[in-house]
Amino acid sequence: MADYQQDRPAIHIAEDHPDRPAIHVSLASDVDEALYHWVGVGAEEEGVPCRRVQAGGIDVAGLAYAAAQSSRLGVGVGLTRNQVAVHELHMPAMHPVLILEAKENVPQVCRLAGSNAARLVVRVPLCFNEEKKQ
Repeated sequence: MADYQQDRPAIHIAEDHPDRPAIHVSLASDVDEALYHWVGVGAEEEGVPCRRVQAGGIDVAGLAYAAAQSSRLGVGVGLTRNQVAVHELHMPAMHPVLILEAKENVPQVCRLAGSNAARLVVRVPLCFNEEKKQ
């Protein structure tokens, strides 16, 4: 994957307080760590913090499900090379709330996934297109 690192500092994430409720985000081993930042940007826009976790899972749904299981908020995001999934604790393991293809404009897809994960937490409608988000 391309380098998505930005020259600006990371936003405040829940790592400072490991017991603080947060959306958990799990990345497959071959995913650029910088994409976690973009998930956090989307979630922070909705006022919900994220935390990077190591969660087991062999596919995007499994990563997101494991992340949701470990989150006190019950919401997780999983990233693989080509997909981003948002999962909720009460959904069946192989049926995430949302799977987004991440083949083009990957940072924006990650940001949208983070935003939708946070929208699940704050109980507002999901947004499927960044342009329609208000």
